Amino acid sequence: MKSKSVIPVFFCIPDITGFTKFITSTDDTEFAHRVISKALNKVASANILEMSIAEIEGDAVFFYKTGRLPAVKKVAKQCQLIYSTFQEAISSFEQSDPELYAKYLSKNQLGIKLIVHHGHVSLMKINGRTKLMGEDVILVHKLLKNSILDPCYILLTNQYLAKLKDKKVVKSWFHWESLKKGKDRYEHFGITNYSYISLIDCKTISKSK
Repeated sequence: MKSKSVIPVFFCIPDITGFTKFITSTDDTEFAHRVISKALNKVASANILEMSIAEIEGDAVFFYKTGRLPAVKKVAKQCQLIYSTFQEAISSFEQSDPELYAKYLSKNQLGIKLIVHHGHVSLMKINGRTKLMGEDVILVHKLLKNSILDPCYILLTNQYLAKLKDKKVVKSWFHWESLKKGKDRYEHFGITNYSYISLIDCKTISKSK
C-alpha cells in the first residue's frame, strides 16, 4: 500500500538526441547554444497537457502531471506537437543562418525522443521549488539512455501501457501495429521492458479529432 504522501504521476520527457555530438563537434559555440536554447524553449512552450516542469536538464524538458492520467488521444497530440515544434525550431535556422544550418543541421544531426511513463512520486519543497523524489524519477532518467537506434521516437513504458484500459482508443491514435518491443538492463532495476514507435510512423493527427 502506497503512503498518502506518495502520489501517482504521468511523465513526458522530451530529450534531444545527438546533443553531445552536436555540442562537441560544432566550431561555432554561440550558434550551438542558440540552437539548443531555441529548441528547448519552443518544446517547453508546446504544452497542451498543461504539465508542470520539474526542471530543464541541458538537453531535456522534465514534464510531469499529477492526478488523473491524460487521455491517450491527448498524449498522442502532445507527442506530435512536441515533435513538429522541435522540427520547426531547427528548420528556422535554414533562413536565419543558412551556412551554419547547412554545415551543422541539414543532415538531421539533431532529433528528439519522448519518454512516456506512469509511476509514483513524493513531492518535496526545497528552497521554494518542488522536487520530485522516488524510484520512478530515477527510472525515467535512466530510460533516457537506452538501446533504441531511431533518432526520433516515443518510448512507452510497460507501467504506462498497463494503465491504458481501452486498447481500441490507442489504436485509433497511433500505428499500434508498428510498436516495437524493447528492453534494457539498469542497475538496481534489472531488466526494464518498454515499447517504442518512430515518430515518423505515428499517424498524422487531424485537428478535427
